[in-house]
Amino acid sequence: MLRHDSTLWSDTARLRSVALRITRNAAAADDAVQSALEKALRHRAEFRGEAKPSTWLHRIVVNEALAWRRSQERRARLALAAPEPEPAPAAQPLDALLLRERRERVLRGLAGLRADERELLARFALDGSYAGWAQEARLKVSAVKTRAFRARRALRAAVGED
Repeated sequence: MLRHDSTLWSDTARLRSVALRITRNAAAADDAVQSALEKALRHRAEFRGEAKPSTWLHRIVVNEALAWRRSQERRARLALAAPEPEPAPAAQPLDALLLRERRERVLRGLAGLRADERELLARFALDGSYAGWAQEARLKVSAVKTRAFRARRALRAAVGED
């Protein structure tokens, strides 16, 4: 039996709230809820009915959010444990010249991009994540990833690396 849309929306909002308390990251919370809903649909035949469906779904969301948090903690530990990179050997004069020329082409290419494309590429280079930009622009992360892909493609074409 289908429920009224507002009831389904409030259930989803409640599940997102649970995931957000665990992950402390809006994009991760959304991903955890989506993944949990997919798992619930995929494994609905395994639901034994010993608890309410909402309780079962709540537990799946909690497990997904905890798995995300554990993976983030593991990545942080690995990043801290990573050895310092060894300094590069002294560059040859030709290498330095080629590097300088490439840098100038990249700067000219960046100047040819739209301001929002430049800002998106710079933010990703600094943050390593599209989530902040997506939240500020009120867009889905997938839309921001598409825009970043197009900006990188335009930059490669401007630099001449296509």
